[in-house]
Amino acid sequence: MRKNNALKFNLLILLILLLSCSENKTSPCPAKTNVYYEKAWVYLDHQNKDSAFVFLNKAKTEFAKAKDSLGIAKCLMNMATIQTDYGDYLGSQENTVQAVKIFEKIKDTTYLSSNYNLMGTNELNLKNFRESIFYLKQAVKSTNIKEDKEIFRNNLAMAYAKQKQYDSAISIFRDLLKRNSKNALLLDNKAFTQWKKNKDYNAEPEMLLALQIREKEGHLLGQNASHSHLSDYFSEKNPALALRHARQMYEVALKAKSPPDRLEALQKLINLEDGATSKQYFKVYHALNDSLETARNEAKNQFAVIRYDSEKNKADFLKAQVENSEQKYHILKQYVALAVLIGIIISAHFWYKRRKERMEQENLFKIKKTELKYSKKIHDVVANGVYQIMTEVENQPKLDKDTLLDKLENIYEKSRDISYDGARNDSEENDAQKTAALIESYSSDHTQIFIIGNEESFWENLNSKIKIEIHLILQELLVNMKKHSAAKNVSVRFEKTADCLNILYFDDGIGLPKNDFQYKNGLRNTENRIFSCNGIITFDRETQKGTKIKIEFPLEKNYKYV
Repeated sequence: MRKNNALKFNLLILLILLLSCSENKTSPCPAKTNVYYEKAWVYLDHQNKDSAFVFLNKAKTEFAKAKDSLGIAKCLMNMATIQTDYGDYLGSQENTVQAVKIFEKIKDTTYLSSNYNLMGTNELNLKNFRESIFYLKQAVKSTNIKEDKEIFRNNLAMAYAKQKQYDSAISIFRDLLKRNSKNALLLDNKAFTQWKKNKDYNAEPEMLLALQIREKEGHLLGQNASHSHLSDYFSEKNPALALRHARQMYEVALKAKSPPDRLEALQKLINLEDGATSKQYFKVYHALNDSLETARNEAKNQFAVIRYDSEKNKADFLKAQVENSEQKYHILKQYVALAVLIGIIISAHFWYKRRKERMEQENLFKIKKTELKYSKKIHDVVANGVYQIMTEVENQPKLDKDTLLDKLENIYEKSRDISYDGARNDSEENDAQKTAALIESYSSDHTQIFIIGNEESFWENLNSKIKIEIHLILQELLVNMKKHSAAKNVSVRFEKTADCLNILYFDDGIGLPKNDFQYKNGLRNTENRIFSCNGIITFDRETQKGTKIKIEFPLEKNYKYV
């Protein structure tokens, strides 16, 4: 498999070609010279990346003052490239995300494609292969430069191979080799990927050819990749040959001064050498790995400190601007206060005038509200009570005369004392029995009513207000059913959970109108009663036949206990 260090090398070469002002003809240097940016490139040319990062960060601040968006994005991408080289992939990705937003906004496709390629490389190093494939596809899509597109497609094929989508990777490698059949990078990656897909594939000729080309070109990092692949390829077929390539990889890594390649070569040597030699290599590996990890952590901390200082300076600058504007704001507040005072005086005059008008309207509203209150009581207590007795007389021809007179006298007493709520609480029956008697009074030879869940536990700890309201609501629903629905079967289900009371009403009558449904007075009163207890009523308009209604009351503290 193509190694990450070779990817970094190609990426760095590409970015140098793209970002160098002297070689990039599509994106000219900033109109105003940025000294920090130029000095950063001097350090980059001398491979002094720590100092380059510092000056790129300063250059970014100067570009921001000049409102040069392209300059800011270029600094961010170069800083991200340095972070990637030091293994700070998350920090690098943070900068590339900021940069890509700017490149997309200013529609600079040249830098945008390189930035996407860097994002894809970071995700590949973080082993986020799906995200890596996404960004590398964006890189390929965003450029029309042939050389760049080929590099990006090679990296995309690498990501496919890492995710074990070998066919997709091989397809890209073959297509690229049609244009450049002697490209060592493509030859090596294609052969190694085919071997990863099929262990019986003879990849040796192509990988050796790629190694010869790289040795001829003096490409040390490329030779490392070839030796790494060959060592893996022979690890089971010919351990002696695998060991030879691992040793050669280690020697080349020393020449190339590439600690990551040295670590990889040492890993192979530890696995392939005999016990004593393997132990010696392990000591070297451990020391080198600790040293490299320490250097990377120091670099990450350094980058974080630099960015922190930059943000702190920016915050101090903004604070100074705020303090400078506070004095102007204080003067403005005085003018605003004077204007508000004048406004208050004018508003007070109109407020007093409107208050008198509003009080007159409120008095009229109170009168109407009182009239409506007694109208509702007459409807609920007298009208529905009389209708209930009429229903019993109609359905029970043998109704006892004294019982009938008692019920009429009860209605009479209620109508006389209609202004007192306590007039309704005169029954000695328990709530379940009272509710059952109310519902069953609407049953007849033509209408059968089923009651479910009407247990005394349903009514426990409920205050009198909600009990009264539930009885009046049930009475209104049953009156409405008797008058309008022509139902043969009616069911009333009572449910109680930890949070709420549920009453589910269903009948198989003609149902509610599907269109232009408007409440009659009774149903409107019912809905108002439900809302007064913070309840919810739901009419199921999807029911094909009959009427289905759900009523919910939350068990809130204001009525949970008697």
